[in-house]
Amino acid sequence: MRSLDYIMTKLTFTPLYAQIKSSILHRIAAREWGPGSFLPSEMALAAEYGVSQGTLRKALNELTQEKRLVRFQGKGTAVAVLDADSTMFPFFMLYDVKGHRVYPLSRTTAIQHDAASREEASALNIAQGSEVIRIHRIRVLDEQPVINEFIVLPVARFPNFTCNLNKLPNTLYEQYYQRFGVFVIKATEVLQAVLADAQDQKFLHLKYELPLLEVQRKAFDIDGAVVEFRRSRINTRHHQYRICQ
Repeated sequence: MRSLDYIMTKLTFTPLYAQIKSSILHRIAAREWGPGSFLPSEMALAAEYGVSQGTLRKALNELTQEKRLVRFQGKGTAVAVLDADSTMFPFFMLYDVKGHRVYPLSRTTAIQHDAASREEASALNIAQGSEVIRIHRIRVLDEQPVINEFIVLPVARFPNFTCNLNKLPNTLYEQYYQRFGVFVIKATEVLQAVLADAQDQKFLHLKYELPLLEVQRKAFDIDGAVVEFRRSRINTRHHQYRICQ
């Protein structure tokens, strides 16, 4: 009969390639390798980690699929440059009716400091009433408002966050990394159908209480801490929100 210690070791075992993948992500987050810079050769990295090149390559392949790295034929592997595609992938899945991926522009209407509500505190794993930053934005496609979006950030992770509407970039994840060293690596989402409220009707230019898709998203950093709570209300009349694996 196997011991409980053996069973627990078996259940918590992490594949070696996954450990290497996590280590590389931590090194990117620590800015050992910045956006656009090349990693050491596969042979050198494999030797550094004490693994076969096949094991290392599996880790690099997954990071490439996740748009964290870019492979250049004959040149090597580089850290992906944080642009609209890489910072939103895989956290934003909006498509037009023809099946083309679309990336809306953002119009920020408000940035303010406030106290976290019970729901926000629970989502961010902070105490109720803790200081947070509230951001309200409208996402626009073809000059038409499509998404009414609310973002909540813990001040403790984002000190001196700008309150200047004109200085907030279209893709916030880039700013999280560049200014605050917060590297978002995954997000979880809860989707539900809702009716447009008065605010949705105002900002999305709706005449009626039309059904909207509400996406509640929590974004996590490299250590698994929640760094952002976001609620997006999407008019899917001419667009689709897809879940891709």
